[in-house]
Amino acid sequence: MTKISIIIPVYNVAEYLPECLDSIISQTLEDFEIICINDGSSDNSLAILQEYKSKDSRIKIIDKENEGSGIARNLGLSIATGEYVYFADSDDWLENNTALEKMYNAAEKDCLDILIFGGYSCYTKCGKLIKWKGSYKLDTLNKKYFNDVFGAKDIKKDIFKFPSTAWTKLYRREFLIKNNIKFQHIKAGQDQLLFFHSMILANRIKVLNEYLYCYRKERQGSVTSTKRKKNYSPIYVTRAIEELLKRLDKTDEYLKIAIDRYFSKATSWLGRFDKDLKKEYYCEYIELLTHIQNICDGWWKYYNPTLADGYWRLKIKQFISRFRYRLLK
Repeated sequence: MTKISIIIPVYNVAEYLPECLDSIISQTLEDFEIICINDGSSDNSLAILQEYKSKDSRIKIIDKENEGSGIARNLGLSIATGEYVYFADSDDWLENNTALEKMYNAAEKDCLDILIFGGYSCYTKCGKLIKWKGSYKLDTLNKKYFNDVFGAKDIKKDIFKFPSTAWTKLYRREFLIKNNIKFQHIKAGQDQLLFFHSMILANRIKVLNEYLYCYRKERQGSVTSTKRKKNYSPIYVTRAIEELLKRLDKTDEYLKIAIDRYFSKATSWLGRFDKDLKKEYYCEYIELLTHIQNICDGWWKYYNPTLADGYWRLKIKQFISRFRYRLLK
């Protein structure tokens, strides 16, 4: 069996794709397959993939119409053959040529469902590459997570302290397939459902205290740089996780924790949403708020945002609601 299947959705990244592929094919661990899903690129991305495939038989190409990276990754997972799977983005790169070997050895040593590690946010300033840990740091985690294997039951209160991106994880493929863990079909934040679903089911998780991935931050035209343009991802994630917890009969265990995380994110997006689209987003946001007020106890019971509220006013209202909830519990 192949050791690792690396799944890469590709969409209009001709400028960055060679750096991504070069960082993978030069790895010291050689037993892997690279599944590249060309998701309807209109630039030279497909030609670049074909050129690399002609030189490296480990590369497989799926050429399809554009449907989004969530669908592309799920398609890649459905044909993967590796013992483990790793999801990379086509405009990013692995930090060094031993990254895959370190991932595989750590996961195999303890027979893990999920291996978690850190990643760098990278950007160029004055012609110099700047790397920083940003949202993908491991510094805030309890040290016990670096020493021992743990499972879902051990991290209920800490689940959102772990980096939630797919590219900071190596997954045992059998674990994902057996539990039907997949990416959500939305424009941004597709990995949030997969992250939450996997973390509440995994029995064997461990943290490797290394930074093995470089994330290209704020690339022009990327999903993250345009995510608030008629994109309601935090709302869709909140609703999808509620449905997931119902199916798994884990509502009592996790619903309040999940709403606190993802509705708070939806609130932050409301405060920063494009003005010309904010009213439309607000309508769906209020519908979600009313729904969660009816199904789950929490600070949102006392929360009353308005369309005119800006980011900081919403934050203040949220703080007051939290304080009031704790006071009246």
